[in-house]
Amino acid sequence: MHDKQANPIKNRASIMIRTQSHRQLSLSEFDWPFQVALDEDNRWVKMSQCIPWDALAEGYYQGLSVTHGRPAKDARLVIGAVIIKHKLCLSDEETVRQIQENPYLQYFAGLPGYQMKAPFAPSLLVEIRKRMGPSVFEVFHGAIIDALAEAKEEQKRKTKSRSQPKSANQDDDPPPTAGGSGGPGALRKKHPPHRAS
Repeated sequence: MHDKQANPIKNRASIMIRTQSHRQLSLSEFDWPFQVALDEDNRWVKMSQCIPWDALAEGYYQGLSVTHGRPAKDARLVIGAVIIKHKLCLSDEETVRQIQENPYLQYFAGLPGYQMKAPFAPSLLVEIRKRMGPSVFEVFHGAIIDALAEAKEEQKRKTKSRSQPKSANQDDDPPPTAGGSGGPGALRKKHPPHRAS
């Protein structure tokens, strides 16, 4: 399914635009040199699963020239960095440092594995803002807000369905019977509460 969606991007892109599939890696596919596994419940891992990466990449590539300029950075990296920058209210320089230092942010930004070097120079974010203009950022903002709202609604539905009390006919124990069988379903004789003297 993702391959079919990625084809329009590849057809429009020339050698000037580097692209790769924006399919989210599973956490186990992320190349991590340390012995401790990354946490699947981390907020950046969860958010990465909600973002409509292909739709955002389409908007990003619309603002780029296929014939002029130097080759573009991968859309997932740039879009991830822009989201990180705005979500954490960071400067361009601090955004690059945070991505460089944090494996969860590297995963979110679509890097294939942990790397110690900076993924790009901070000046790239300035260049991206100039190239894309406010209309592309509005597309990003709208798509992200819609995706996160949908994810929150889904989470609420899951939480609500788990927390709803069982109805009377869903109890685990069968209803008591009036017979004197003495089995688990038999009516039990009530005893008065014990009073301490």
